[in-house]
Amino acid sequence: MPPAWRTARQSPATRRRRQSVGHRSRQSGVTLISLMIGMLVGILVLTGTLSVYLLIVKGARENIQQARLNQELRAALEVMQQDIRRAGYWDFADTNQDGDSNADGVLTWSDLGVNAGGSGTFDTNGDGATDALDLHPVNNPFQRQYGPINNDLCIGTDSGTGACVAEHCTATNATGDCLTGIQTGSCITYTYDLDQDGRIGVRSCDLDAAAADCPRPAGAPFNAANHEPYAWRPWYPPAEADKTKAIAMEMFGYRLRGGRIDMRVGWSNSGDVSFGCDSGSWEGITSSEITIAHLEFTLTTLLRNANPAKSRTDTCATGDLCQRIRSVGITLAGHLAQDDSTRQTLSALVAVRNDRYLQAP
Repeated sequence: MPPAWRTARQSPATRRRRQSVGHRSRQSGVTLISLMIGMLVGILVLTGTLSVYLLIVKGARENIQQARLNQELRAALEVMQQDIRRAGYWDFADTNQDGDSNADGVLTWSDLGVNAGGSGTFDTNGDGATDALDLHPVNNPFQRQYGPINNDLCIGTDSGTGACVAEHCTATNATGDCLTGIQTGSCITYTYDLDQDGRIGVRSCDLDAAAADCPRPAGAPFNAANHEPYAWRPWYPPAEADKTKAIAMEMFGYRLRGGRIDMRVGWSNSGDVSFGCDSGSWEGITSSEITIAHLEFTLTTLLRNANPAKSRTDTCATGDLCQRIRSVGITLAGHLAQDDSTRQTLSALVAVRNDRYLQAP
């Protein structure tokens, strides 16, 4: 131990240095290696957490995209289902009491056609007379073919001839006659009495067009002598200046074109008198955000003998009333336009409410 006089003679600075050195010798902390190890562990934990977060975000994004695609396809499918099931509907009884086309205050046979400047006398069966036979289901104008215009439910309709795709028979009766026929294609056309006036609305002219700008279409089946129940103007009475009643367009269809679903909205112009998958005016009903890769309509027809004195599966002989019971299967597949890995396929079966009746020759 140093003498007291030496300690007393030490300067204050010396004493502070000695005290500081002693204090530092007693301090403790982490080393550089342990610090680096801790940082590495933290980075690994953060990396794992970030990876889980990114997976959750990716899954949520994919779910949203799938839901959007599913909603688009289901909406298009629902529109087609609801419309196709009405094919062939004919309000021949004028249930909405809106068939007074000549505005004389009385619903008569002449209202179902328009004589002066209109579509002639109502004569659905073309026998030259207006009578009760014109209201027989066999003569339903929304299920018949007039010249090249086929108003019946048809797959792949040819606008020049009105022909449908060939029917493939899948079941026959004991005599070998077809009982079940199948037709498939990516386009379907049909008509129904939307405005319930008994006539087929063509709607080739604008509502505000003058009568002189909307003449009767040339050629069959619009020749005045044919007396067919078409209404090509969008209004009636045709001779009145006050166009009080509108005629709806009643020739419909759906098709696949350019990765989208098109809906037929009318003729392309007043000179267009065709009705098929490759003519008329069409508009897309699906968003540009999705691409329709596949659309197929499958028309299944059950042929049955409606003669009460015979079996339903008997061949329709001369004079028998033949019934065609129909259903349409729809298969729809699509994907997102910007991501073809997000795909969806939907299908539905539509029971057509209005059967087709034919008289065996």
